[in-house]
Amino acid sequence: MATTGKFKCSACGRTFSMAAHLGRHMSTVHAPKGQRVAPAAKAKRVKRLSTTLGLGGAEALAAVVGDIQRYRDEVVAQRAALDSQMAALDQALAVLGAEAPARKGPPGKGRRGTGYRSGSLKAHIQQVLQAQSSAMAVKDVTAAVCQAGFKSKDKALARSVGVALRGMRDVAKIGRGVFRLR
Repeated sequence: MATTGKFKCSACGRTFSMAAHLGRHMSTVHAPKGQRVAPAAKAKRVKRLSTTLGLGGAEALAAVVGDIQRYRDEVVAQRAALDSQMAALDQALAVLGAEAPARKGPPGKGRRGTGYRSGSLKAHIQQVLQAQSSAMAVKDVTAAVCQAGFKSKDKALARSVGVALRGMRDVAKIGRGVFRLR
């Protein structure tokens, strides 16, 4: 068992309460580059992997990484196959004269679509800005949102509207507190 007290590193002057901690510090920080010991937690993880797979530490890690990469490649191949099947179905519908349904994921940000959940503050803001052709100040947007039927007990609704306006991709900031649809 390690004794407690003040143990000072002779190289950098850092102090430790236990001799074992000073020893770990010396072997991980001040040992020559080729002789440094890996921290214990990392060594334990690699050892667990190696005992699980029956391999050495580096071999176990390489085997796990290889398995994950192979699985990812399979999923990418499945996605490519599904995309080609969807394209073939869309083409068949076009030949038959029917309109192919628009590919649109659930409403949200990014590539999935620009719609907002019905009844949300952002949906009301978007509706108000579409009805108004010119730029609007935050206080005007807030008043119009309330008139459009948005129910809220928020005492700082104008602040919430301002935050929502800054977070909407289809809204451009024109000036200080003034926004419009792009």
